[in-house]
Amino acid sequence: MKKHVTLVVGLLIVVGMSSCTKEYYDVVPSQTFVYRINQNGWTWENNVSHQVYHTKTLPELTDYYLLEGGVSVAISFDNENSYDVLPTTFNGVAYSVNYTVGAITIFAEDPLADPGIEIPLPDAAVVKVILSESDFIREF
Repeated sequence: MKKHVTLVVGLLIVVGMSSCTKEYYDVVPSQTFVYRINQNGWTWENNVSHQVYHTKTLPELTDYYLLEGGVSVAISFDNENSYDVLPTTFNGVAYSVNYTVGAITIFAEDPLADPGIEIPLPDAAVVKVILSESDFIREF
């Protein structure tokens, strides 16, 4: 009788284990780029005192990331102890980002866009750009 019970239990274990399926998920990779903007790395536009900008070439930012993937940009003014995701306002200056294939541009401007105000040049900052792949479904 013990032999039959052992055989049945063993058979149930084998059948039970073979019916389990493991699910594997593809990991969607991301790329992170970190760089520093020194105070002299900002550019004034002609006759515009309320806005400065900084453009960084990023060849890895391809059509794919522009149209289907994800682009996230954050800025740190405390030597990477913390980051603010753009857009953000920090010390009375509004920061935003624009990206195209191959480049990102960060803007620092007066939040009210008052042409009579000259914003101070931002302190040195560290910028983090994250390019993420995603499962693009379709446009809504």
